[in-house]
Amino acid sequence: MAILVELDEQGRKIYRGFLSSAETQKADLLLGFLQEEIPQIGEKLTELYGDSVLYKYFMGKRLSELLDEYEISEKERVYFWNEIKNFAADKERKRDDGGNAKTRKFYEQCFQLAQLDQETVEKLSWRQWQDLFDRTTNREDSRIFAWIGIHEPKIKEKDWRAFEKALNLFLKNKDTSVFEDEELFEIYEMILLMGQTWCEKMQEFEKEFPKSAKIKTKSKWETKYYELCFKSRKANKSNLNSENCEILFNTLMVPAGKMK
Repeated sequence: MAILVELDEQGRKIYRGFLSSAETQKADLLLGFLQEEIPQIGEKLTELYGDSVLYKYFMGKRLSELLDEYEISEKERVYFWNEIKNFAADKERKRDDGGNAKTRKFYEQCFQLAQLDQETVEKLSWRQWQDLFDRTTNREDSRIFAWIGIHEPKIKEKDWRAFEKALNLFLKNKDTSVFEDEELFEIYEMILLMGQTWCEKMQEFEKEFPKSAKIKTKSKWETKYYELCFKSRKANKSNLNSENCEILFNTLMVPAGKMK
């Protein structure tokens, strides 16, 4: 079990638990090592990979080794990430990583990324991976990582954001364990298609109907569109294709008499 260092509300260094002088010295040695090690890793990875997703992937690989070396338990990981962030961060990060909510922490997300194979990691940008790691529900079924690994081509940022939103709606009160791999992957592909159709058709809609009030409440209508798609899938007991998605978009969005 590691002895970790934290900051109190006044920004002063404190130790977790009641420690002997020997234990305090041990905690200080770990802190000193991290203050030297983490920035060095960051500098080296920046030289090799810039600020790309591979920077985070290989940072996660080294963090995984440190967890083993210092016997950091799963329960202690959040405090270990806090110690690195507060005392030894490789660079300043503006993104709020959620207090003691482990899933949003930068170093936790690097660690999670490092559990995947490199080929899968390179399928998405870092921002896309963060979106997925932030949405616990969307990755509750770990097979989504296998789907990302086999999906071609790479998914565009705007399409990914639409996919994440639609997937989150689909997964509400769903037990995905009832789906075989192939069936689940087909659902993922359908949901991606729904999102891609929304992005493409909404861009056309904004040009054709620039004064529509629906543009100002686009997010609400996007949700309505996904809900309509899922309702149609359930009613017809089959996955949607591109033509289905386009018809549903037009039914919901295009004013009566303006349908092409």
